[in-house]
This record gives sequence, structure tokens and C-alpha cells, in this order.
Amino acid sequence: DTCPMRIVARAGRWAARARVRGIGILVDVKSHPIQDPEYVVECRERMQKNSGLLHLRSFLTPEGIQLLQEEAIHAAPQAFYSEESHNTYLDKEDPSFPPTHPRNQQQRSSKRLVAFDQLPLDSKLKNLYRSPVLKAFVQGVLALPKLFESADPMNAVHLNYFGAQDRLGWHFDNSEFFVNLLLKRAREGGQFQFAYDTRTDDDPNYAIVQQVLSESSDLTQTVDPTSGSLLIFRGRYSMHRVKPVTAGERIAAILTYEQKLGVVMNEYTRQKFFGRTLPV
Repeated sequence: DTCPMRIVARAGRWAARARVRGIGILVDVKSHPIQDPEYVVECRERMQKNSGLLHLRSFLTPEGIQLLQEEAIHAAPQAFYSEESHNTYLDKEDPSFPPTHPRNQQQRSSKRLVAFDQLPLDSKLKNLYRSPVLKAFVQGVLALPKLFESADPMNAVHLNYFGAQDRLGWHFDNSEFFVNLLLKRAREGGQFQFAYDTRTDDDPNYAIVQQVLSESSDLTQTVDPTSGSLLIFRGRYSMHRVKPVTAGERIAAILTYEQKLGVVMNEYTRQKFFGRTLPV
């Protein structure tokens, strides 16, 4: 007779395989076995050694790239064009410093965005975002006790489109981390750059930030991910940017996970990103 414990273990493995098969069309789970605890540990260690960045090339299968690009292209006519000027700290200007001070120097960011609620109900991108296997992988890589899907109806997962001269200016994130899936690489430009640990909670580190802004720092690292790459990055203390696109188009999906239930973005940021607010 078969031991009941073996039956339970086998059933658990079958369930895990079924969940992986659900995203296997999109994610190359042979090269990136995100359901494997050993691979999760390997990725966590790689991220720690690589200055808070995990860069997984060819995370998506060729079919997954094609399917998600098609979905993004179909959604593009709904996109809102967002352009803003901001400082590196994403905060109000400090009048005690001159405009040229790193606290106040202005950066330009521009892109088009499609929100979560504008994607179709059967969206493959939504299904990937909601996958418990992917969420568990992100949680394990970041070594977080809990991780939840965003409660925000627009920001949970959204698309960013960068055309000619669109870019993200240098900035620190307000959140602890981001998860970025590059669906389409620009022909020229659009590289991701970051400078590791350029501030702390107690020290804005203006001298180092100024060096990065003036392109005179050896802290700046450049990553040029290909279509289908996954980036997980701790950006709260490491300033970063996306360089201007000079040819072609760059399309990225931003997957927003939270450490607490019920988190939504503030209405000021919502208006800036999506050009609208939540209905009252």
C-alpha cells in the first residue's frame, strides 16, 4: 500500500506543477525555476552581491514576449502621457538651498502609461501578476515575511511606454523595491542606471548625489536588459534612472506588490501617472 504521507506529498507536487504550468507559456521555468526553493536562495544571494539588483535575462519565453507585446500594443491607444519635472528625492524643493543644489536640481521624466483597470479581464499580464508562484518567488528573493498584491485598481500592474526622448530622471523610490518586466527593448537608449546606497534615512548624502548627477561618480552602474528580462531592485536608498530613448520604443510592465494589505497610491501620484482619480 502507498503511504498516505507520500500521497499528500505527491498531490502537493502535482498542484505545484499545475500552478507552474499556468504561467509556463509566459515564463521560462526551465531556465528560471522560480518554484524551486534552491533557485530562490540563489537569486537572493545574486541580488545581495549585485548591489540590490536582480537581473534575470530571458525570464520570459519567446512566446511570452510575443503575447505580452501584442497585449501592450493593443492597449497602447488608451495610454496617458505623463511628463513632469522633479528632484532626485521626489519631494518639494527646499528654499534654503539654491536651484543648482542636488536637493533641488530638476530632473525630467516622461512616458505613457496604461493602468491595471484598462487591461482586459483575460489579460495574460494580469494573470502573471496574480500568479501565486511569481509572488512567492518575489517574496522569497526579497526575504519578506509577507507580500500581497496591490489593492490599487490602477497601479497594481501597469504598462510604461517610452518613445523618442522619453526617460525616467534620476530619483530615489518611496517604496522599498520594484518589480519590472521589460517587454520590449528600445533600439537605442533606454538603459537602466543606478548608484548603490547613495543615501540613508539620516543622511541625504548630497555630495555623492551631486557626483552622480554631474556624471563624475564611479558608483554609477549601467544595465541594458533585453526584451523578456525581469528586474527586481531595491531603489529606496539607491538613486536610479532610465536613460532617454533615442530610437525605437521601450515597453515595461511594473508589477506592484506590497508588504501590507489594502495599500493604494495617493491621489496626487495617481493624477500624475494616469491623468485621473478614483471615482468618489
